[in-house]
Amino acid sequence: MNINIETFNQWALDDRDKSMQDGHTKSVEKMLKYIKTETNILNKKFSFIDLGCGNGWVVRKIKKNKNCIDALGIDGSKNMINKAKNRYTENFILSDIQKFRFKKKYDIIFSMETFYYLSNPKEIIDNIIQNGLKRNGICIIGIDHYLENKSTLNWDKEYNLKLNSMSILEWKTLFKQSNFKKIKLFTVNKKENWNGTLIIAAQK
Repeated sequence: MNINIETFNQWALDDRDKSMQDGHTKSVEKMLKYIKTETNILNKKFSFIDLGCGNGWVVRKIKKNKNCIDALGIDGSKNMINKAKNRYTENFILSDIQKFRFKKKYDIIFSMETFYYLSNPKEIIDNIIQNGLKRNGICIIGIDHYLENKSTLNWDKEYNLKLNSMSILEWKTLFKQSNFKKIKLFTVNKKENWNGTLIIAAQK
């Protein structure tokens, strides 16, 4: 069993998904604002997928947009997916994200606090651009654990997790190697002893 999945299954049972949602809300709002201001995707009919959807709150939020014709959430934690389905019965799939097979292509591929849990992030990034993202679509991810954010570097021991610890430049390089265009990296919500959430936005 994947140690990260075990931990997230327990967190779901402990209702820690609620505090995670609260903690991620400001960053997610800025990610969605970026999509709105830097692309025209939200101005027409669009499809959306959340990789690592947790209890499904971002999918439920995006479904409220009148132009959203399809929104899907994927997570490897059975307990998180059960919570998502309890609140919204459709549009959620239990799946190993790294092995996920896209059945269609999406305008927006979104992920908050997921990619550094993967043993091989390059594999899913390649999968996204080759199989999951429409032409001119956007992949946007948010991550709190990266080398420049020093206060997160003990999370593996503190929370019983296995993490992929990389620098901002290393993350950018992965997207470049996968032939993404218009790659932009920036941090949001900085504060004392916290370098902020790293946002990576890349278009096909």
